Amino acid sequence: MLRIYQKFMFVVCMASMMFLMLGLLPETMREQKEPEENEGDVLSVGYNRRGQFINRNGFIQKWHMNATDFHPFGNDTRNSRFIVVDHTNLSINGNHFVNQSANTSKVRPDKCNSCFPKFTYIYKNKNLCSTYDSKHIKLLVIIFTIHNDVKTRNTLRKTWLSISNNNTGELRYVFLLGKHTRKNNWNIEALKEAKTHGDILIKDFMDVYRNLTLKTMSGLQWAVEFCSNAEYVMKTDADMWVNTPRLLHFLDSFKIKNEIIGSCFSKAMPVRKKTSKWYVSMQQYPFKYFPEFCSGTGYVTTMQVVKDIVKISPNTPYFHLEDVYIGLCMKALKYKLRSVKGFNRYKMKFSACEYQKLITSHHIPQSDIEKAWSTKCWNYL
Repeated sequence: MLRIYQKFMFVVCMASMMFLMLGLLPETMREQKEPEENEGDVLSVGYNRRGQFINRNGFIQKWHMNATDFHPFGNDTRNSRFIVVDHTNLSINGNHFVNQSANTSKVRPDKCNSCFPKFTYIYKNKNLCSTYDSKHIKLLVIIFTIHNDVKTRNTLRKTWLSISNNNTGELRYVFLLGKHTRKNNWNIEALKEAKTHGDILIKDFMDVYRNLTLKTMSGLQWAVEFCSNAEYVMKTDADMWVNTPRLLHFLDSFKIKNEIIGSCFSKAMPVRKKTSKWYVSMQQYPFKYFPEFCSGTGYVTTMQVVKDIVKISPNTPYFHLEDVYIGLCMKALKYKLRSVKGFNRYKMKFSACEYQKLITSHHIPQSDIEKAWSTKCWNYL
């Protein structure tokens, strides 16, 4: 009798696993995870790494697709920058969190009324740009990073960010994070690191590739709110070489006014190939060329331009490519973008002394960053 029972339970377990893999279990039997304890006071909203939308109650929300709906990446969206937005809903509901019932047949309007998603702070770091004496903040550097990239952050702190003198000098910097979508321990560790170093900002959007526009605007909004005494603002990534001494030395000579400088595109065309992670549908953007924009790998502008972008962004409908979105805001403001020699969106051939002639270079390993920083060369300033 015991053997019969064991065989029966084995068959039941195997059948359940097969149904689970095929997605045939009833909704009532599928797991809905409650938010874990100690996740913080605010729940994340947005897309996780599996392309599932998490609603404001912390539950996975199913997509209800119809004949006009289209998800270009099938079931694998882990490496895409794609995000779908119901622009009609966004135009009506100003506090609409990215998307809750997306329909990609809706055409993205050029303007809207307070439609950009809003998020709150998990760790505000509001005193990073405080000055208790007459010191002038020349440049604020906003750096995109990911939760588990602790070694890279430590490398940057002791190399091209070290001239900030622990965020007390004329250069200030902040690492920007959202919430980790899978492992809550990374959220806890990020908060500890933020409190230890005092150089990390955390907001409650889901920190995945598709949400980079949310990340960009979160950083710029924070800059306006808590670091408006900085003269210039730079946005860059943690895998970049940024020659901060050279940048500070030449910053005023660039004569930036109502513009963004960096490595910029004047006639970039939308990618219409549906399998591409940069895919843009005709509904999202029907024009042949994007507006001018500068690569998000590293660009610089004035605090006044940042203020103007933040001011106009609530009425500029969301677009999933973050550097293009900034270009859309600049176009609405009728501001310019300018390519400047030394800003490179690609990885330049490495030479420690040659890198001291550059301002930026992309995809640089930590060892090369350390070598470029520590090598003594002729003064290239």
